[in-house]
Amino acid sequence: MSVSAAAAREVLLYMLWADRQMLKAVRGVRLEDLTRDAGVSFGSMLGTMAHILGSQRMWLSRFSGQGLSRVPGPADFPDLLSWITAWEETASGIEAFLAALGDEQLATPITWTTTRGDTYTRPLWQPVLHLVNHSTYHRGQVTSLLRQMGYPPPSTDLNYYFLER
Repeated sequence: MSVSAAAAREVLLYMLWADRQMLKAVRGVRLEDLTRDAGVSFGSMLGTMAHILGSQRMWLSRFSGQGLSRVPGPADFPDLLSWITAWEETASGIEAFLAALGDEQLATPITWTTTRGDTYTRPLWQPVLHLVNHSTYHRGQVTSLLRQMGYPPPSTDLNYYFLER
């Protein structure tokens, strides 16, 4: 199995669209709610968003053959403004990556080493889809936290992306 460049571009564009929807929803969240320890994997809503963004940065660096020494996290994005600034930079990098993406490139294996020291080699399309899926998973956690705290959640389902386009 493989994924076409057109399909990979579409799901990456979806990921960026869904991130924007999440950002619209969290702009109205009080700082104390954004940073409150909610007992989730990455502590707070902002901690979860930092994990999403840090992972996107890590994967983008791997796709370009660079790699990062560590996954950026909450200390790198301690408030919403720093998260937004970093996300905009990352989104630009993802857009540049997807604009140059071709079918042959997606079928070509890439090798990366995890932060635990494990090395893997897979065709590029697999980690690209993982990136989108990973972001979707954790964005769902942010949506749940918004609901639990009484804020209106965003609609980030893939179907809404297609309907809006």
